[in-house]
Amino acid sequence: MFYDDTIAGSWTALAGRLDACSTATRWAASEPVLGGLDELEKIAAAAGRTGDPTRSDAVLGALVRLAATDDDALLVALHCLSGVVNTLARDLKDLHHDIVEMVVGELTCQIRTYLRHGRSRAFAENLRMETRRALLAELRPGVRHHPEWGERLTDHDHLARLTDSRPDVRAEDLDLLDLLLWSVRAGVDADGIRLLWATEQARSEVGVWQRDAQSVDRRVASEHGLCERTLYRRRERTLTALRSVAGDYLAAVA
Repeated sequence: MFYDDTIAGSWTALAGRLDACSTATRWAASEPVLGGLDELEKIAAAAGRTGDPTRSDAVLGALVRLAATDDDALLVALHCLSGVVNTLARDLKDLHHDIVEMVVGELTCQIRTYLRHGRSRAFAENLRMETRRALLAELRPGVRHHPEWGERLTDHDHLARLTDSRPDVRAEDLDLLDLLLWSVRAGVDADGIRLLWATEQARSEVGVWQRDAQSVDRRVASEHGLCERTLYRRRERTLTALRSVAGDYLAAVA
């Protein structure tokens, strides 16, 4: 568990709140592997038990499956993976001044999308490797899109940005919604697209300008369980993927 309550909240407070409403028993109804673990401390102990790695992996797997849609399960999973966070933060400490926050943000994204990869074992190790890979891709020297430069796009200019790397693709030729749906079918991360769309919709609804878009983005990030920096990194990753398929999309619909 995290000793620092600023990382993923207080474990004591979280366990007390969830135990008060029998959350563990409710989770066990959909995840039988949690049967008999009627308190959060018991779940945490089982997930971290070094003497029975198979059991530990099964319990953590149950939490990851629940965390795909349950914010409380996500927080419990993050606490149970505090060792992974600490290890990655130590290994990557020279790459960013606030590496713990970045590790937690990326690990959150990996947990949310883990089931999509079809993996059913070695949850802690796979999450560690995927989180490390994603962070290295963004923070290693020479990377083009540094996370501190996250794009804060308004709903008026993101189409133009999609064509930056393809001068032969004109923004006016793109039907945004159709492009996004086609991109999901082409393999672009659906969660990243949903996050991009949610941000643009939120900005459009309140009519924000560039100077105050950040407050809306902060709210969207909070609603998705992310920090603001992670939101911008995910947006940049999605925009890069969309730029790469824009030309293929035009060829497909021509």
